[in-house]
Amino acid sequence: MNVADEACRLYAKRFCIETFFSDQKSRGFHLHKSPLSDPTRLTRLLMAACLAYIWIIYLGALCEQDGWVSIIHRGDRCDLSLLQLGLRLLDYLLNEGFTLPVAFYISI
Repeated sequence: MNVADEACRLYAKRFCIETFFSDQKSRGFHLHKSPLSDPTRLTRLLMAACLAYIWIIYLGALCEQDGWVSIIHRGDRCDLSLLQLGLRLLDYLLNEGFTLPVAFYISI
């Protein structure tokens, strides 16, 4: 693989990474508004936010898989990310008194 091909391959990953950063900041958890400056505390916040992110993405995927989209969003089409679907599903489940699905597995 030449240098140009490698650069293109790495650049393609940028879009997934930027989506994650914007979900952590302005479109999701609003971490950019945290007043924390201590590196240890900031690290703990980021770890907790990443674990919460995985769970919310799981809820978004569950939402699509189990047909919740038409209940929490428009029925004709869905223009929400998995994060936004997961957040809306979480809100719906909490407000309606449903049990929260928390049993999921991550293979590493």
